[in-house]
Amino acid sequence: MPRTGTTRRRVLSLTGAGLFAAGCSAGKPEKSVPAAPPAPDPETVMRNRSATASRTLLGQYDAVLARHPAAAQQLRPLREAVAEHVKAFAGASAAPPAAAAVSADRGAAVKALAAAELRTAAAHTASLDTAPAELARLLASVAAAGAVHAYLLTGGTDR
Repeated sequence: MPRTGTTRRRVLSLTGAGLFAAGCSAGKPEKSVPAAPPAPDPETVMRNRSATASRTLLGQYDAVLARHPAAAQQLRPLREAVAEHVKAFAGASAAPPAAAAVSADRGAAVKALAAAELRTAAAHTASLDTAPAELARLLASVAAAGAVHAYLLTGGTDR
């Protein structure tokens, strides 16, 4: 007839099993290999690229306004619209980068600004086919505004 209750053999078996289980989970943790940072979100990359292009254009407006204050009445509303575009792409924005030299001739400076508007509009348009729907609508709207700005800056003449 087998014994019931706790026996030495059972106590030793359970103690050994407990030590074995504790040995499997105790000790120094293995050094983990740091995971590679996640790939940036493609929409965020597009927004940042578009914000940078618009921020550069904003810097060009500021440079022309600094060199030709008499053009403020013509340029200030367009500059404010470009500032809104930067906000739409990036939210709070950093200061615009330093712009290239501005022509001493007001007409040439405004014509160069119109060309910069067209380049920026083309950059926004080029991103349309790969942009998510909401961002594509924003890009299209800003590109259209840039084309209108260029038209207004040139007075509708040949650019």
